[in-house]
Amino acid sequence: MSKLARPLMLFLCLIFITGCQQAETTSDHKATPSSKKGTESKEEEKLTYSLIGEDMESEPGGSLYQKYIAEKEFAKNNEYAQAELKAIDEYIQNIKNENTKKWGTQQWSESLITAFRTEYKKTLQPMKDFEVKYDKLKLPDGRLLQDVTEKELNQRPDKVNIALLLDASGSMKSNVSGGNKMKLAKLSLDSFAKSLPENVNVSLTVFGHKGTGSDKDKKLSCGNVETVYPLTSYNTANFSNALNKFNASGWTPLASAIEKAEKELLTASNEKTKNFIYVVSDGIETCGGNPVQAAKEAKSSEMDVQINIIGFDVDGEADRQLKEVANAGGGQYTSVKNKQQLNEEVTKSWKERIGSVTWAFWAVGNTSNLAFEQLGMANKLQDLYSKSIDSRNREFERMNNALNKLYEDNLIDSNTKRAIDDILFKRIDNMREYADKVERTKHQEIIDTGKRLQQIVDELTKNLKF
Repeated sequence: MSKLARPLMLFLCLIFITGCQQAETTSDHKATPSSKKGTESKEEEKLTYSLIGEDMESEPGGSLYQKYIAEKEFAKNNEYAQAELKAIDEYIQNIKNENTKKWGTQQWSESLITAFRTEYKKTLQPMKDFEVKYDKLKLPDGRLLQDVTEKELNQRPDKVNIALLLDASGSMKSNVSGGNKMKLAKLSLDSFAKSLPENVNVSLTVFGHKGTGSDKDKKLSCGNVETVYPLTSYNTANFSNALNKFNASGWTPLASAIEKAEKELLTASNEKTKNFIYVVSDGIETCGGNPVQAAKEAKSSEMDVQINIIGFDVDGEADRQLKEVANAGGGQYTSVKNKQQLNEEVTKSWKERIGSVTWAFWAVGNTSNLAFEQLGMANKLQDLYSKSIDSRNREFERMNNALNKLYEDNLIDSNTKRAIDDILFKRIDNMREYADKVERTKHQEIIDTGKRLQQIVDELTKNLKF
């Protein structure tokens, strides 16, 4: 190779190396947009709005929504429209003061949504919190039927004993609206005993039926408390005969009657026996006994017992004492004045107070409440759901009106408008699906609870005979 050729070759090599270096630099520069794109993606992840139903629920109301809309969101159309117009006007004015030339679809959408979005939690949470409560379906002990387990409902005591105590003192000879007090009391007790299930034993004890109301007969009257129908299942003829054995006559040994009933029930009870003492009386203790103490001792005895009392046409003093006796016996006291009230209390309320034994009796009169309450709850839930729909539709409307205003004022072009439209439609569709799901879930809870209660009622009444 000549001396002239060597420098030429060296020059060409230098040019080649320089070109390779430039190519590598160009390659590195081309990678930059990819890196920038990744940054943009991260920025998108930081958007302050969501299109997912659950996330939208937790988002705060938009800035202009809070300022103009929140308090008037469910106002009448004219009032709401004025609030919306003020919000949109302020939004457009704020936008015109912004440098929006480089804004893309996402930034425009974020601007609209964070300004105008509703506070969805205000309408969705009430649906979630809606209490499925069949509060008209109460058991005799005051609890809701839906709060009691089927196992508890199906439990029955081995035996149920009911001691009926009837005041046959002289004051029971008098009359009230509907007839003679003693005659009315006998009829009500007979009707009650006749309606009891076969597994219930009943007794009838009468007090004050001997002697007269005079002082000379006080000892005789106070010393005679008689069980005219011994504890056994109800027999029509025998019970009727027992009622015919006495008439209203003397004094009122109420304490002795409670003590006698306690002894008879205790003898016929074990740990699985449910006992009830029912008293009809028209006055206070007049034989020197302490009926309140007698009731306390019966309640504290080694048996499950409850004492319920009806005060039949009583004065204030008797009303107070009889109520105290019932409270001491763990039962309830009711005052009645006439035939209708007495019949209702004895033939209905007394049955209900038997508790688990008479849930079946209770159920017969309450089955219609199931459908009624279920419909009522469904209607209330629908009202809440409708409010959610109104809130959603008005949000979409005001965002769409603001979007149209942006386009009319040439702040965005048609392509940007269509792209934002797609996002807003997706937002309202996703929220609609989510709100529908919330409503369906709660509505199904209403239905399922109703079905469970109906099955319980059906089970209680399927073998019931009247």
